[in-house]
Amino acid sequence: MVQMRRLPVDQLLPAPYNPRKALQPGSDEYNRLERSLKEFDLVQPIVWNEQTKHVVGGHQRLSILKNWGEADIDVVVVSLTLEREKALNVALNNSQVGGDWDSDKLIDLLTDLNDNTEIDATLTGFDKKEINNILFIPALLPEEETEEEEELVVRVTIEVPHDNWEAVRPDFDHLIATHHLTTHIQLP
Repeated sequence: MVQMRRLPVDQLLPAPYNPRKALQPGSDEYNRLERSLKEFDLVQPIVWNEQTKHVVGGHQRLSILKNWGEADIDVVVVSLTLEREKALNVALNNSQVGGDWDSDKLIDLLTDLNDNTEIDATLTGFDKKEINNILFIPALLPEEETEEEEELVVRVTIEVPHDNWEAVRPDFDHLIATHHLTTHIQLP
């Protein structure tokens, strides 16, 4: 049974084994998460294990809330052995657990949000460039692009057999998202 509790932040110990890299204040990822918390509040609570006193999920959100000076926050309380806690920590942070995007639905949804003047589509966590890439909106080229600037970009061509695409796509998606890469994918 899931239990919610309001706890002082100093009782929420970061798990020493947490495999996620800590977000640094001022980084793009930190700013996106902070913006989401400001806009939507803490709608995905911190998960806390009462047996070990460790945060199981939500280390990044907790870090931001601490930086804001929050004294008490709502948490989802679990009671797990350390081994089960570690497994849950990985499951909560594993993009393979949540599934992949349905590209057509994502494009439709982002198109609706992008065309709506009542909301900023970047509240989704995608920046404007990423939204434009997903929606295949061409970037405006600067009037003067020097050869020197163009040489600073490394272009890589990878060919994947069509039968293997669905198996390797999550790895590509993760690589692209992690490193904010610009990609051009051509499907048969």
